Amino acid sequence: MSPVTTEVPGLLGVVPGPVPAEAGSARAEPVWAGETSWVTFGAWRDREVRTVRCPGGMLALVGQCFASDAIVHGDFRHALEKDRLGDVTRWPGSYLAVVVRPDDVTAFVDLAGQYPLYFHTTSGRTVLGTRAGVTARAAGLRQEPDVLALAAEVFCPGIPLPTDAHSVYRGLKRVTGGQAVQVRRDGVCRTWVYETLVPDRNRSPQEAAHALRAALENAVRARAAPRLTADFSGGLDSTSLAFLAAGQRDRVLPVFTYHHPEAPADDLSHAKRYLEHDRRLRNTVITGTRASLSYQGLDTAAPTDLPDPGAVTQVRTRLRLRHIADEGGGVHLGGEGADALLVAAPGYLGDLARQGALRRLNRECRQLARQRKVAPARVLARSTELSLTSLGRALRSSANRFERPVDRQVQWLDAIAWWPEPGAETTWLTGPMRTRLAELLRAGAAELTPPAGAGIGDCAAVAEVRTAGMVQRQLDERARPFGIWPQAPFLDNDVIRACLTLPAYQRADPATRKPLLRRALSGVVPEAVLSRSTKGNYSGEDYKGVREASAELNARLSRTRLADLGLIEPGKVKAALSRATTGLQTPFPALNRLFAADLWLQGIDGGAA
Repeated sequence: MSPVTTEVPGLLGVVPGPVPAEAGSARAEPVWAGETSWVTFGAWRDREVRTVRCPGGMLALVGQCFASDAIVHGDFRHALEKDRLGDVTRWPGSYLAVVVRPDDVTAFVDLAGQYPLYFHTTSGRTVLGTRAGVTARAAGLRQEPDVLALAAEVFCPGIPLPTDAHSVYRGLKRVTGGQAVQVRRDGVCRTWVYETLVPDRNRSPQEAAHALRAALENAVRARAAPRLTADFSGGLDSTSLAFLAAGQRDRVLPVFTYHHPEAPADDLSHAKRYLEHDRRLRNTVITGTRASLSYQGLDTAAPTDLPDPGAVTQVRTRLRLRHIADEGGGVHLGGEGADALLVAAPGYLGDLARQGALRRLNRECRQLARQRKVAPARVLARSTELSLTSLGRALRSSANRFERPVDRQVQWLDAIAWWPEPGAETTWLTGPMRTRLAELLRAGAAELTPPAGAGIGDCAAVAEVRTAGMVQRQLDERARPFGIWPQAPFLDNDVIRACLTLPAYQRADPATRKPLLRRALSGVVPEAVLSRSTKGNYSGEDYKGVREASAELNARLSRTRLADLGLIEPGKVKAALSRATTGLQTPFPALNRLFAADLWLQGIDGGAA
């Protein structure tokens, strides 16, 4: 086996132990002194890994846990005594918790899935780890892709599937947001969902807003440090966090606004206005260039442990990180996750129809139709149809779309669904792969059911939170070489609970952007920020970037392993790129996931995963 890669740190365990010497490295160390079943490797940030040892068990916390050492120790001791291990998920922050007892190991992943766990089980032996590639190697697996799982990640985002338990490495399983795994010494292994995030139908928006305000203020206060910086995009989410952080300081808070003069959004003008409300905010405008446009410099992208759609904007990300590092690095606050928690997916309209809230449904269908410039009757019809559509029927409908793909562009009306329906990107797939995905969707229709009490909008929100957790995790990896720790308070467990215990339709209001956040932070964040009704649009950089990089992108598609694996027909993707260079509507998110998969395959082929 190859030695552990220590560029990004991780934990690795074997049940029963010990961890084989060849799975370690010169810098691998036991997580707990004298315990040979778990090792840690790489350079961790301060308090990114915390360990506790009590009679009857040991605990490792990976990520951002803000409970004091005394509280963690006392609560963990009680959890062991009462055999209530799930109590270790209730501390503030976002973290993976690994509990090791004499007869078993139990791990709980944070609700957003920022800190997932990977594992492989054979007769009498299970290998677990926080780094997918390292775990696969330690388990003796070849560095090969699970082609079906990879195709599902690219073409079926947000759709519940039987492959959700599989990683993109063949033979390697994963435990993600809100899930737990337990491995016994006798080899029995089981996984389950320890927290479903089903909303409380009796909870009022006032109660949720009060909980959200407390959770956000605590989340920002817990991150108070001399070396603290924040995004200040001019949008509602990061700007609100910056004001919360500034309000808890008596010193300057460096904040950053990105702006590209050749593809301007309207965020910069808003950010400049907001700065007048707190003199403690010192803003740096990061100016994009032609070289920092989307899709530039993909040949310079560093290999990643997993496919990273953010790779297509990695030059822009590095530009931002360099400016933040110039302020000294440290913890950097961002607004990732807020859209998932606070913007109700249009599927909530189906929930209103199911409940018979016809007066409100008619009113909001008219409002949304006016905003989107579509006929109100079409919005109402889609909402009514959705209310009669089960999860299984929705999966079978998506299967039909893959079997009979149409080169069509997705419209806003298509979002009134269980998940965003795939569009023109389905035509990129080979015939056999479309068939395999259709079969997978139909298998899901037979096997999967939504959590009891969860509506269509609620399920969409949980899926979007998990996507946000993945995005934040990838940003975290890219920021390590710069000495920066990006943190997203909206992805803290308590913040997620405060939002998602309120049904999606209670978080929706066509007349107000993010009404729950506005209610929660009124009087704390300036009204000018909370009342902004628009959101910056950066698609201009995507179109300009595609035009600049079209030759490189086409060359990459000509040699992509995605074609060798029978996943896509490169000519169809090239046709989509050609349309994008002329400014025609393009499924950029799918394109980003596709190139992320291509870059990841290139990395594992080179042995860099």
